[in-house]
Amino acid sequence: MKKLFSAIAILLVLTMLLTACGKPAAGTDPTDNGGNTTQTPTTDPTQTTHGDPEPTDPEPTDPEPTDPEPTDPEPTDPEPTDPEPTDPEPTDPEPTDPEPTDPEPTDPEPTDPEPTDPEPTDPEPTDPEPTDPEPTDPEPTDPEPTDPEPTDPEPVEQQEIDVYIVGDSTVCAFSDSYYYPRYGYGTQLGNYLNEKVTVHNLALSGRSSKSFLTEANYTTLKNSLSEGDYLIISFGHNDQKSDDAARFTDASKPYTDSTSFGYHLYQYYVKLALDAGATPILCTPIVRANANDDYSGSTGHVTDCGDYRQAVLDLGKAMDVAVVDLTALTRARYEAIGYSEALYYHAVISGKRGSDGSAEPNWDTVDKTHLNIYGAKYVAYLLATELKDIDGIGGYVRSDISAPTKADLTVNPDYVLSDYTAPDLDNYSAPSHFATVSKGWYGTAFGNTGGNPQSAGNGYVAMEITEGTFQVGQSAGSNKGKFENSSDGFAFAFRQVEANKNFRLTVTATVITTASTKQAGFGLMLRDDVIIDQTASGTVSTNYVAAGILATSDSEMCILFDRENSKLNKSSNKVSGLYAEGDTATMTIERIGQSVTTTVVYKGVTYTDTYYDFDFLATDTGYMYIGMFANRGTVVEYTDVVFTDLGDSQGA
Repeated sequence: MKKLFSAIAILLVLTMLLTACGKPAAGTDPTDNGGNTTQTPTTDPTQTTHGDPEPTDPEPTDPEPTDPEPTDPEPTDPEPTDPEPTDPEPTDPEPTDPEPTDPEPTDPEPTDPEPTDPEPTDPEPTDPEPTDPEPTDPEPTDPEPTDPEPTDPEPVEQQEIDVYIVGDSTVCAFSDSYYYPRYGYGTQLGNYLNEKVTVHNLALSGRSSKSFLTEANYTTLKNSLSEGDYLIISFGHNDQKSDDAARFTDASKPYTDSTSFGYHLYQYYVKLALDAGATPILCTPIVRANANDDYSGSTGHVTDCGDYRQAVLDLGKAMDVAVVDLTALTRARYEAIGYSEALYYHAVISGKRGSDGSAEPNWDTVDKTHLNIYGAKYVAYLLATELKDIDGIGGYVRSDISAPTKADLTVNPDYVLSDYTAPDLDNYSAPSHFATVSKGWYGTAFGNTGGNPQSAGNGYVAMEITEGTFQVGQSAGSNKGKFENSSDGFAFAFRQVEANKNFRLTVTATVITTASTKQAGFGLMLRDDVIIDQTASGTVSTNYVAAGILATSDSEMCILFDRENSKLNKSSNKVSGLYAEGDTATMTIERIGQSVTTTVVYKGVTYTDTYYDFDFLATDTGYMYIGMFANRGTVVEYTDVVFTDLGDSQGA
């Protein structure tokens, strides 16, 4: 037995030495790599009991404790060769029991190699778990925190909103007979907003921030505007008319001054919106086209009475209200493309025959203030682009908007080329029944006259009996001339007035004869054209306004009427019965800028109406004609005839 224990001890020593040399000892697994720490999976359990059994006993399958032992160089430490652990072992009755061979004093050995343990080559550091970034990656790269925004259902659940627009002729709707008809940009804004928006364009031609307050549309605005709505405010063109007290507001004064432009914008529009819980948005006025591309003056809204663009900007800043600077935007566009190209954005009154006989725009009649449909779309596009940056309404602007092109410019399909030419009054030789005395006055009859008006036998008269006294009308065996839905025919004593003039005509009218029949009438008329050489009955349905009396039936009259775009419009001023011989009336027509007021005082009652931006140049683009008329068995004497030149108009 003693020899057996000695042999076992020697074998243990040899095993340790061989292990330290990296060679497998006899009886060890030849697949064990010994010192190669990258392979740890298959250690022979019989070998581990020969090494340092105690540390490996509790974790026979755990690679971590067994890794260092086969490769641990420490077995060369004299401690394992210390005979002390083996001295008592010979008397141990269980020589094969690992416990007698467990060198308790060698316990530190498993911890000794840790400082020198080749951890970098240990498979544990290469274990994917400690080096795998995935456990920590999800948090910083986790898309969940940002997912809700793109999938936010709110855009799908947009509330329906109402957008109200107030302003002037650059914003409002028209119905005219121009070659390139007028369109305000408010009519096109809806093209750039989504289906959740309802646009209410309340703008009216010729109005200022002041005169708009008297309109039914302003009452509609006050009664309709509510929380969540938007109000776009665009005035300025007519506020500049210092020659028209009914419209003028002063841009040179602060918004706290009740006569100022800013005051009217704030007090009656911005404050109205805020009080209703709506959002106001101010717009500066668009520029007028300028042949010299100079927008530093009135075409850019800088006048002797202030800078109207700046007044809007100042108010917006003071009230913290959004402002869309359409003055700057349109100016930049016009300067970039030049005047000749900018004209394509504007209305053109008439066409002309081209070299091939077809119609083409007559650029001499371009309207430098008002837009055509292409221009209206372009300005609406500019506005929509700016609205994108305004909280709330910006979410309702379509994402796919793009600027319009010239393909959007279309000719009025109802436009008919006219062969009309302005009368040559300098060489006019009138028959006696159209003769006048005072310089600048002329007589004629035209339209649906029921025969040749040049013939005295048809009963037409438009003559000045004495200076300042005229007889005008028609009387004969049959009643001729009429005011009907499709055409007019009448006698007319008139003046020719340049298109850029302000003026007033006042008369006193006394009925001399009457046939007391419908379609007859008399009074003052301001119209687009005149014909002095008609020799047969014709059809005339051009534009005019009348401060006159019209028999609409055999038993009723209306006071004040007009014709626009071929349509006869009768006012609501109805009077029972018809005018009679001896009846008198005082009549006035006054034109200031683009505003024309008609007034009739008849039997102690005053009737009045005002027309804004009425088209008096659709046929004769250089002149207007104002005078006295009568027809169909009615002859009237006009006295106290006073025509007053009020100077040049400030335009539209």
